[in-house]
Amino acid sequence: MSRITRCGAVALALLFCGTLWAEEAAGAEGSGSSLFSGTIADSFWTVAAFVALALVLAKVAWRPLLAALEARQSHIEQQIRSAEDSRQRAEKMLEDYRQQGQTLVRQATDEAQRHRQQTIEQTREEILAMRRRARAEVESAQATALEELWRQTGDIVLRVGSEVLGRTLTPQDNQRLIDEAVTQVKRGGGL
Repeated sequence: MSRITRCGAVALALLFCGTLWAEEAAGAEGSGSSLFSGTIADSFWTVAAFVALALVLAKVAWRPLLAALEARQSHIEQQIRSAEDSRQRAEKMLEDYRQQGQTLVRQATDEAQRHRQQTIEQTREEILAMRRRARAEVESAQATALEELWRQTGDIVLRVGSEVLGRTLTPQDNQRLIDEAVTQVKRGGGL
């Protein structure tokens, strides 16, 4: 609507209101006249008073009231923008923390698996070392037992030989025969 049309509509409304007011004033005095029974001068002054009141209210009340409402509206819009910015920052922070948490969980999982692998390797190496030591001990014990067996066998052979041959062997001959037997056993596994 244009400004002139609005002003015309306001003027008609004021005129109508003025005539209603004039009729009420006349009705209050006791006359039973119709709605338009007032004079045109009364209607004109009523409309003029109303327009003057509207102009005064527009300058004194409506403009400050509208300015306050506009200020409130801009303040509310600014608060909404601020709240939206805060929400976006909070969502970004939440996503960052979520990613950091996932990274920490991955790192902890990787570290636990590395530790597990190290423990398995260390245990495997310890088991292999124990097996090697056990084999070495078994082989050493076996060699010692075999050497002792051949020494005893040599002593038995010497006794039997001295009884069969009828001659006594010297301790040097005895030791030489035993060493030869042991050497042959070590090389070939028998006499």
